[in-house]
Amino acid sequence: GLESLKPFRSGVVKGETKGRDFVPSADWALSIKYERGAYPEVDLDKPTALKYLHRDTLSLPEAPLGYVLVTYRGVPLGFVKNIGPRCNNLLPKGRKILMNV
Repeated sequence: GLESLKPFRSGVVKGETKGRDFVPSADWALSIKYERGAYPEVDLDKPTALKYLHRDTLSLPEAPLGYVLVTYRGVPLGFVKNIGPRCNNLLPKGRKILMNV
């Protein structure tokens, strides 16, 4: 059973301070401890969600500026930082999907 499993790490880091910004952690977005509503949310359609998971640059003109949780069908995918004309994709490089989208 599960008794033989050793935790890889306990707890989830909410983010880190970089300059004047608090950058939310991608792990926190996926955690059951993440409190929905802590950041604005934008639900993506399938093509845009795949672009996010491919670490492509997104444009979300309807989203507020700053850090935004992106979701697909209500399921959190991670964070972007909306800077107006484009969004910085905060998905960790190791989680990038490799298929062509």
